[in-house]
Amino acid sequence: MSSDLGYKKILVVGATGFLGKKILQNLISEPNFQIRAMSRKEVITDVNSKVEWIKADLMNRDSLEAALKDIDIVVSSANGYMKESLEMDLIGNKNLIELSKINNIKRFVLLSIVGCEYAPDVPHFHAKKMAEDLLFSSGIPYISLRAPAFLDQESDYIADAVKKGNFYGVGDKSTKWSYVYTDDLAVYVAKAATHPKDDILNTIIDTGWKDGPKSQEELKDLISRTTNKKLSIKIIPWFILSIMVYPVKLFSELGFDFLMMFLFFRKGKFISDTTNQERFFGVAPSSEDVIKRWAKNGNLIL
Repeated sequence: MSSDLGYKKILVVGATGFLGKKILQNLISEPNFQIRAMSRKEVITDVNSKVEWIKADLMNRDSLEAALKDIDIVVSSANGYMKESLEMDLIGNKNLIELSKINNIKRFVLLSIVGCEYAPDVPHFHAKKMAEDLLFSSGIPYISLRAPAFLDQESDYIADAVKKGNFYGVGDKSTKWSYVYTDDLAVYVAKAATHPKDDILNTIIDTGWKDGPKSQEELKDLISRTTNKKLSIKIIPWFILSIMVYPVKLFSELGFDFLMMFLFFRKGKFISDTTNQERFFGVAPSSEDVIKRWAKNGNLIL
């Protein structure tokens, strides 16, 4: 059954982040939707008249109330663990979900993490699972869009290493886990927000590649073939990561979080089931297609 889509105003939380900017660009291209973008630090003047910027903070409920006024759809790609602390992920998401309930939000798209229910010892994975649980029990119609490992980052360390003939990995050469390209993930988030039918509501959607997870060796070989560049693979083994965990915990919350994440990969549960991705967004891309687009955008091939 089609939704009446009487709701057309979207709030993008995390709009100034690496992924958030890409989500915003995809939403701008969607007809018949108005976009409000949230910035915590400043009010941004945008030349695009379709975007209304508002200054608000997930930790400040009064500012969130103002941001949510007259909003129909919430898209949340915000995270705090890479920049500050998990407090924003835990308390910030709680504030956003509670106030979305009060403001009768008709659709809430939460960017979450593949396999987060299996990783209580990984702080930012567990924070996403807690946000999911709050959202699922709130009664707000939701889509939890779960991402695996990002192929690319704002500072693309994989591309930087490839330019020097290297590929850096963790653990071993054979353990597999899933990946997503952020250009694709941004498209999926925008499609989830604007999907015209209600059958997408109250679903969990993993994202990934149609040919499945890849090992470090497989990913290195894909990149090597695509760029026509011989790569030397260098792996930090599991036992090194294991002995680093508790010393690192003493001085770096983020470092501890990342080490626990990598050790979780070893369990074989960081694997995307792309069934719902293909159901709602079309055929998932192949790893070869993604690597070609990533390499071209990173100036690794013409």
